[in-house]
Amino acid sequence: MEIKNKKIRIKYNKYILSIDYFIRKGRKITLLYLHGLGCSKKDFEEALVISELKDYKIVSFDFPGCGDSEYPKNLSLGMDDLVEITELVVSKLKLSNLIIIGHSMGGLTSLLYAEKYKKRVLGFINVEGNLAPEDCFFSRKVIGYSFEEFKAKIFRNIKRIVNKKRNIGFQKYSKHLLKINQRAYFDYCHTMTYYSDKGNLIERFLSLKIPKFFVFGSENNKLSYIPYLKKKGCKTLEIPNSNHWPGYDNPKAYYNVIHNFVKNVIKRVQ
Repeated sequence: MEIKNKKIRIKYNKYILSIDYFIRKGRKITLLYLHGLGCSKKDFEEALVISELKDYKIVSFDFPGCGDSEYPKNLSLGMDDLVEITELVVSKLKLSNLIIIGHSMGGLTSLLYAEKYKKRVLGFINVEGNLAPEDCFFSRKVIGYSFEEFKAKIFRNIKRIVNKKRNIGFQKYSKHLLKINQRAYFDYCHTMTYYSDKGNLIERFLSLKIPKFFVFGSENNKLSYIPYLKKKGCKTLEIPNSNHWPGYDNPKAYYNVIHNFVKNVIKRVQ
């Protein structure tokens, strides 16, 4: 499906950022998708043709340095910056009644956003978003190296690991990595790893006073904190036959889960 992307310009810390996004108008609530490390808005494009989601406004954008959004020189961004950039995009596009779907790094950004801008968020679908140290399977490889070392060796190793994976999601990710701004990838890894190690993210996720649940691929069902989430009453859902990108590996099950969650949220707010 051909999608006509758009650009907006936002001012952040004296920099003008050009942000690439797509939006599909709808009559009800807004589904806002925040993508993962090195990924892009394209990871949620299929939502636009899912018949069960046809009544909802659907929006996604590329974080700076990802997809088709630029990463200005002399600017170094982290997770807190992505939260504020998300708020600037939400404000610029006049979005409201948000249900956020956050994948991986985007899940962490979504958690921090839902904490700070809680009045904007009706619900949160956390798709293997960073909650603990074990979630830093790529970002931790970057820590302790200079940017020059990262470019010369580490990023190549990451791409080599990804290219060996046979899941559709990893194959799609390998294409994203051909386009990513390497400086952005490097910068994002540091605060993402810090939050995963020291941010008490599991408890903060559980403390959100909105409908939420944690989605994971069946190949990652050994994540150590899943039993704890269940014990604390947080709904978790396993997507069969999938790894870290269930939206690619098993889109039928993935979008069915999203549709059911959205329906339940609407019932709560009506």
